[in-house]
Order: sequence, then C-alpha cells, then structure tokens
Amino acid sequence: MADDGITLIDAWELPEDRIDETIARWRERVGLIQAAPGFRDARLHRRLFPESRLCLVNVAHWDSVEARDEALANPGFSASAGTAAGYATVHGGWYEVAAEFRTRGNGSGEGPGITFVNAFELPAERIDEFLPHWRGRAELMSRAPGFRDNRLHRAVDPDTRFQLVSVAHWDSPDAWRTAHNDPRFQQRLSTSPDFVLSDPALFRVVAEF
Repeated sequence: MADDGITLIDAWELPEDRIDETIARWRERVGLIQAAPGFRDARLHRRLFPESRLCLVNVAHWDSVEARDEALANPGFSASAGTAAGYATVHGGWYEVAAEFRTRGNGSGEGPGITFVNAFELPAERIDEFLPHWRGRAELMSRAPGFRDNRLHRAVDPDTRFQLVSVAHWDSPDAWRTAHNDPRFQQRLSTSPDFVLSDPALFRVVAEF
C-alpha cells in the first residue's frame, strides 16, 4: 500500500477543561511539521457529547512511518508534546485501510458534516473473523440518507490498543442517528462477537492542516 501512504490515528482521553488547551498545542505541533517531507494532511476531531470517553481523535496521513519519525526530530515538537503527558492518555497507532464504503448519492456532501469514529479492541489474530460482521453493518449504513463515506483502518502493530478504527462521515448527527436506530442495523449489532469491545462516538473537525 505504498502509494496510499499510511495513517496515524491518536485517540485522546483527557479532562474536559483541558480540551481547548490540547487543541491549541496540537495546532502548534502540527504547524511545526506540516512542511516536512512526507506529510500529507491531519485533522483533529472533538467529541460532540461529553459522555464520550474519547475526547479528541487525530487522523493524519503520511507517506511513511519513517517520514514522520524524521519530522519529529524537530526539537519544538518534542517540547510541545511533552506538556500533555501529565493529564492525557493517548492511544496511538499506525494503520492501513482495510475496507472502504463511499456514498451512492445519498449524502448531500454539503457543509462540514460530522464524523463518526468507532474504535475497536480485539485480539489481532481475530480481526479476519470480525471483518465480515463489520462489512455487513457498514454496507447497510452506506445505503442510508446522509451517509458520505466510511473507512476501516487496521493497525500495523498487533500490540496497538485499538486494532481497528472506523472513520465515517455523515451529513449530520440526525442522519447518523436515524440510520443507527434502524431495526435492521440494531439486529446486526446484536450479533456482534463477544470478543470485540467498541468505543463509538460522534465528532466534529476542529483543526486541520
């Protein structure tokens, strides 16, 4: 997948009163490395609802892991990153795209929309067993009004906390909620394997490069 590059996903747990500060520092850090060779883009997502465990999710695309490692040699980046260590827990990893669904004309594509992120914890050796379940649900959701696209990312390292991360875009929270509450989708959810733990939440993009 060299032509597709590689995706970095960081999921943050932190106190509500530190979110704005963390967003500002994220802008600072990415601003330092956005001109580095191999950097493609980065988007920081903030949860819509305070009950969601994951507060922020960063999705960045690079040509390679090595390109980002070289970019991180910037001393300003290291100094800024260190300030969050005392109050944030960050679950990060490198990912490749394992599956993808795109709109069939049912999403307007207008406006910023919202992002639905679902982070899955499961044994790396059972991913292939779970994929058909995810594909069946995602295919059903892809037919719903307001759906735009969905990418399932698979971790490169078997020790990564979230082995799979689904990132989907919708026209609005109401569009996603209507599709999620569809009895057909709920029936598929009820058959999800018990070896998978999921952490779903709605987000909006608050910063990007």
